[in-house]
Amino acid sequence: MANIRKIALKSGRISWRATISSRDGKRRSKSFLRKGEAEAWIRAHDGVSVGGSSRVTLKELAQNHNHWFDGLVTAGERGQTTADGYAGHLRNHLLADPAVAGALLSDVDTPMLQGFLDGLIARTGSVETARRVKRSLSAWCAHGARKGWLKLNPVDAVKVVERRRRRAEGRVEIPDKGVLNDLLKAAAGGENPARDSAVIHLLMFGGLRISELLGLADDAVELRRPNRDVGAGGLVNVRERLCSRYTTLGDVKTDESARAVPIGPAAAAAVRAWRIARGPSPACVVNGQKLLGRLFPPPLTVKTGGLWSYQDWRRLCWWPIMQRAGLGETHRDGKRIPRPHVDFGPHTLRHVYASIQIGNGVAPKRLQKLLGHATLAMTMDLYGHLWTDDAGDQYMAAAAEKAILLKMS
Repeated sequence: MANIRKIALKSGRISWRATISSRDGKRRSKSFLRKGEAEAWIRAHDGVSVGGSSRVTLKELAQNHNHWFDGLVTAGERGQTTADGYAGHLRNHLLADPAVAGALLSDVDTPMLQGFLDGLIARTGSVETARRVKRSLSAWCAHGARKGWLKLNPVDAVKVVERRRRRAEGRVEIPDKGVLNDLLKAAAGGENPARDSAVIHLLMFGGLRISELLGLADDAVELRRPNRDVGAGGLVNVRERLCSRYTTLGDVKTDESARAVPIGPAAAAAVRAWRIARGPSPACVVNGQKLLGRLFPPPLTVKTGGLWSYQDWRRLCWWPIMQRAGLGETHRDGKRIPRPHVDFGPHTLRHVYASIQIGNGVAPKRLQKLLGHATLAMTMDLYGHLWTDDAGDQYMAAAAEKAILLKMS
């Protein structure tokens, strides 16, 4: 740790004493006439000292953190996917550099971790991987601080630089209406038209994530009575999602993702037709617990306890629809094995939903709620370019010219 004290000398002058703690626990001090000089001395001599344990290595710290985090997963407080990420970063990246992994925490400093991440980028060619590993390093070191093994987090000053992305590169592409009409027709023309039509309607006109769609309990979709309610539609209550990697159910992505999404009469009719064709939804068994049946249970040939896996859903539902719509082809890979290739994935229909809502005049904050985005900034980054008013812009431009030109005449 470092500090600077102001000291009044007998001569009446002011001195600034800078003090740091070295890695061996010894304290060093030096006096300066100016405070700026004292601060510069601390930056030069203490910028790499984090006051770490001389008995615990970085590898042991990471293992201890991951074991602690596994307990949170078992308690249902955190997700298994995050735990897998920590374990993968330890196994595939930290242990790949024995010098860093075996370093005592008293020797771990910012330059060491900066060099480790720089080497990771050089080895993998992936800045995004380095960014993710940096987040794991930060979590491990924060855990070390809580355990008393580190006084400071050496990752705080580490920087992973990424090429600045132009805004246009992040813009989503919306298929034209002809393609969307073909998709709706293809959904209604296959071996399971009721199911496929309900899937496409909820994705396109409900804006659901695919994990949310496949995780929907049957009673999560409330339909209004078409003959009694004006503007009969329905409500999709998003409360769970499918964790496809483990074929299990979990909480939605964030608190904001838990939402009620209104759907129109066409989507409600598609869901109603699917329920009639499907019959009662069989209960699903997750981790030995019997739960309510899902709105879209997998076929009996998929033995996954009443839940789809994402791979099976793409193979048995999405791929056939896209193929019938003329939006999918089979390509051979480098080993001459035929692989299905589609023009876009189901998440694109979430963008279609957003564009429809914007076209209907929905305000950005309301769209954020409908989509379940964690922040308004996320919504604006994705769809801000779709809020346009060409006629209004032309009117304002003409009005600005008129205001000036009238004064000149």
